[in-house]
Amino acid sequence: MKEFRVPRADRPPLDFQLTYDRLDKDSGEWVEVTDKFKARGVVPGNLLVSLTASMAAGEGLQAHELQRLLGQAIQPEFKEQFFKVLDDPDTAVPIETLGEIVEWLAEEYANRPT
Repeated sequence: MKEFRVPRADRPPLDFQLTYDRLDKDSGEWVEVTDKFKARGVVPGNLLVSLTASMAAGEGLQAHELQRLLGQAIQPEFKEQFFKVLDDPDTAVPIETLGEIVEWLAEEYANRPT
């Protein structure tokens, strides 16, 4: 009988910061803001498999999988602020930046940086 052993999921959180431009409602000027966030040290392997499969399937599925990964990766205590930034119409966080974050997270989770 072949036995498979799952390692303990005790990797430390992944720290990252997001620097973005936000429109200041009082002055009407764009202001650079930097927020620090933490992502879980591990996510379910099936999520990474789904993300990989969606990359080959097309943009719509890929976007859905990116949302799933971000939703599960960001530590609960940082999730509200992180998604508040992403949902705020007065910030300028382009899809390319989100793609960079997800790519970095996936590389860290897979332990195989490109």
